[in-house]
Formats: sequence, structure tokens, C-alpha cells
Amino acid sequence: MKNKQKQLRLRDVSDVIYLIGGRWKSVILASLCDKEKRFNELQKDLKGITARTLIRELKFLEQNMLVTKKERDGNSYYMLSEHGKTLEPLIESIVAWAQQHRKLILEQKDDNLIFADSEF
Repeated sequence: MKNKQKQLRLRDVSDVIYLIGGRWKSVILASLCDKEKRFNELQKDLKGITARTLIRELKFLEQNMLVTKKERDGNSYYMLSEHGKTLEPLIESIVAWAQQHRKLILEQKDDNLIFADSEF
């Protein structure tokens, strides 16, 4: 692969990781894949997230046009935007990879490896 193509490829990966990386963003997106949810429903799905962190992550995802917030019946509902829905195949691929490899990763886990709590 030519160096310029390689650099563009690495940039693209970096951009995606910036948008959906971190502990919570991708999990929020995955939670919204099945249906729209109220704030409290999201917080319940994402065991361990604080309200402050959820607000911050949702604002980031909204600003980057991946999530939409709608007000209805006095409640705020969050859903994937049309742009966010294009991530569903990627999220499904991540789920499939995790289901295939989680056991191996957990078997190799040591104190230096950071991995999501097993309650998820």
C-alpha cells in the first residue's frame, strides 16, 4: 500500500474512533439501534454511567449528527439519526466479533487489561 493511501486509511480509522470510541459512545449507539429511548431508559441500559456523563456523550453524538433528540409528551426521546443509522452494520459487526471472541479475551485477562464489566 502506498504511503499516502496508508495515511488516509489511518486517518479514516482515527476519525471513526474519535466519533464512536470511548467507554460509552458506542454502547449508547448500540442501545439506540433497536428503538428510541428516553434518557432514563438509556441510563438503565448503560449500567454504571452517571447522568452527567450520559448528558455529555449524548450532546457529543447530537453535535456529530449521529443521535437526534425529540421532545414528546413532556419527555425527551433519543434515537439514531439517519446518519447514525448508517453505523448499524458496523455495530452488528462489533457485536458478532465480541460474541465470537469475548470468552478468549476474558480467559487472558490480567490486571493490566482494561475490559468492560462482565455485567454487560
